[in-house]
Amino acid sequence: MKEKEFSTFEVGKICNVAHTTVINWIERRELAAHTTPGGHRRAYQNDLIVFLKKYKMHIPPELLEPEKKPGVLIVDDDAEILVMLSRAFKTYAPQFRVSITQSGIEALMMVGHAPPEVIILDVVMPNMDGLAVCQALKANAASKYIKILVMTGKKLTEHQRGYFMETVDGIFHKPFSAARLVERAVLALKE
Repeated sequence: MKEKEFSTFEVGKICNVAHTTVINWIERRELAAHTTPGGHRRAYQNDLIVFLKKYKMHIPPELLEPEKKPGVLIVDDDAEILVMLSRAFKTYAPQFRVSITQSGIEALMMVGHAPPEVIILDVVMPNMDGLAVCQALKANAASKYIKILVMTGKKLTEHQRGYFMETVDGIFHKPFSAARLVERAVLALKE
């Protein structure tokens, strides 16, 4: 499949600048582009994404192909929480690719298959609780850098609190604002 190309006008619209500014970026080699036989400049989609990331500019979700979207895995044995958080990500952070599971063991298998960038992890779950999942993730070189936000409806033990304070990127106590949790997940990606 051929990679999508963008004209200087289209890049200007994405970046909210005049097309002449885009031409200047290309001439200064800040934005990689090629010239068509007709003399028009075109930027390939991947080059445009690299440029937007380099200059910390907004990347429209439609530019990111599904497999290139950052992944978030939501792990909770409560189906209602999974639905609520999935909707929150679709509303407040559509740039994420959302996966869900109700099992800590399945979460580890999913991470082994396709590691997400962020995991939202319930602490209290049957069979394998959030602490055990977190410990397994942090002990593995392939998953130890995944950002983890934990959520709980119960008071954490001293051991749990101490471990999570040192290893995770945020602790949310139920009930919490889904929008704030999504906001924290977006921030965690930038850290």
